[in-house]
Amino acid sequence: MKRSLFVPRILLVEDDTPLQQAIADMLGDEQYDAQVCTDGEEAIFLATTGLYDLILLDVMLPGTDGYHVARTIREQKIMTPIIMITAKDHIDDRVYGLDSGADDYLVKPFAFTELFARIRAQLRRTPGEFQLADTLEFENLHYRLPDRELTVGTTTIRLGPKEAILIELFLRYPGIVLTRQQLMDRLWGEESDILDNTLEAHISRLRRRLEVSGGPDITAIRGLGYRLEKSGR
Repeated sequence: MKRSLFVPRILLVEDDTPLQQAIADMLGDEQYDAQVCTDGEEAIFLATTGLYDLILLDVMLPGTDGYHVARTIREQKIMTPIIMITAKDHIDDRVYGLDSGADDYLVKPFAFTELFARIRAQLRRTPGEFQLADTLEFENLHYRLPDRELTVGTTTIRLGPKEAILIELFLRYPGIVLTRQQLMDRLWGEESDILDNTLEAHISRLRRRLEVSGGPDITAIRGLGYRLEKSGR
C-alpha cells in the first residue's frame, strides 16, 4: 500500500565520525532521509535554510556548541523538534539543554532502539504525524496518503507524483512559506539541472486544480516561495 511519497528528513549534527556514520546508516535502514554535518555553524545554516522534520544535535561540537545552535534555531522561530545527544549527563546539563530549545535529551552511550523510539515520539508530535496519519487535512482539503487521492469539498482529484509531493508538503506545513529551494530539494533531491520554471509549472498546475474545485490558495510570496492559505475568493 502506498503511503507518503517522501520520508521524514533528519538533520544529524555529530562530529564523531564513527558514531555519525553508524547513526546515518541506521537512519537510512529505517527509511529516514538523513543529512549530516559536523560543526555548529553549518548546522545553524542548514537548519535555518532547509526543511527538516527533526534535528539530532550533538552538544560538544567544534566552534559553536549544540546549546548555542539550539538557541539560535529557536530565535529564528524554527520549531523543528530537536533531540540533543551528548555524553554530558549531569542534571544541570539536561536542564540547560532543554532550556536552550531541545525537545529531548539523550545521553551517550545509548541504544539505537531507544534513539529511534524517541525519534518516532517526536515525529508523532509534529503536525503531519508521519508514522500514523493516513489523511492530511486543511480547510476543505482532504488528502489520503495510501492512494494519493485529494478531495476538495465534494470533488476528487487524482494527482501525479510531483503534484502529490507538493500537496503533501503544503498540507504538512500549512500557512508556512516554503522556499523554492526547499520544494525543489523535496521534488528532485540534489539534481542541479532543474530550472525554477519547472517548479513553477508544477505549482501552477496544482494551483489551477485547487482553484477550479474551490480549494485553498497556493500563494506566491515574492522573493521567498509559496504558502498554502485560506482561499481569498
